[in-house]
Amino acid sequence: MLKMVLALCLMGSFAFAQTMGVKDIPADGETTIEIKKGPNVKNEFEVVTSEDEIEGDAAPLLKDARVNWKKACADWKSETKELNKENQVLTLSCGKMTCSTVSMESTCRSQTKVKIKTRIK
Repeated sequence: MLKMVLALCLMGSFAFAQTMGVKDIPADGETTIEIKKGPNVKNEFEVVTSEDEIEGDAAPLLKDARVNWKKACADWKSETKELNKENQVLTLSCGKMTCSTVSMESTCRSQTKVKIKTRIK
């Protein structure tokens, strides 16, 4: 692996007419040689994906249960956006609604997904 990386580095150095020395780097174990041009900028943010479940209030009619789920979805999105002080929320999705009826009451629920940009400390 090291020989392949060194060969690629040397081929790149010939293409750009630059030289570099790798004499003092030990070849035993894992070795990574990284060459970058420009300022050394560390990634300050990480993108985190989170999933949760939302559920609308139960209702005797399926139509009302769907309306309750839509309200629960809108409330969840509103609360998440209120907490978005530093423009950290990248995507919000309530997911696909599924409804079920138990004991003459219908309930609709779904899996939510949110992508949030968080600062790495």
